Amino acid sequence: MFQGLNEDTYQFFWEIAFNNEQSFYDANKERYKKNVYEPLKELAIAITPAAQEIDAAFNVRPSSIVSRIRRDTRYTHDKTMFRDHAWLGFRRPGGMLSESLVVYAEFEREGYGYGMGMYGSNPALMREIRPRMLAKADRFLSLVNDPAFTARFEVVGDSFKRPKFTDAPEGLLPYLNRKGLSFCFSSPNLKKTLSPAIADEIIEGFGMLKPVFRLLMGLDD
Repeated sequence: MFQGLNEDTYQFFWEIAFNNEQSFYDANKERYKKNVYEPLKELAIAITPAAQEIDAAFNVRPSSIVSRIRRDTRYTHDKTMFRDHAWLGFRRPGGMLSESLVVYAEFEREGYGYGMGMYGSNPALMREIRPRMLAKADRFLSLVNDPAFTARFEVVGDSFKRPKFTDAPEGLLPYLNRKGLSFCFSSPNLKKTLSPAIADEIIEGFGMLKPVFRLLMGLDD
């Protein structure tokens, strides 16, 4: 049962950030498992039912939800071996993280957060969801402009330098003219994550995100 993260979760993130090498990880592997991986796995299990309510097709194997500590450096100039943060990501099987609309929770050295969205720009996925936003513009705008929603989540995603879409309801244009789209909550209050109550907060946030995700994915018919 999830009892919260602990102070060494974040201490480990700080230490591996400055000792990012195999020898440090090997010497602290059991510490990582006890104070990072296992608590996050328990949290993943605790919030999985809320994620399944958003999309029953999500991959809910804990080993797929919890991020890996070892980075894949084959296709990047950044050859840093290990991550100094962790996340829980819910997405459908078969798609890469960068190709998916993801519901997530993340934990970093100086803050935590949760939300839904895309990993950077995603032209293919935006081409899929723009017609859904247009078809249900009033519904979409009522959800993302709800005061409780805007008080919790920030809209994230780079916009085109020159708008490509102009023939749409004015309130919808800022969403249509983004290269990627995410709704994110973040906080520097790491103390909250040391309590099991953080699972309840994330579950509540997932409930607020649910109708937006389902509309964007065409699941709300």
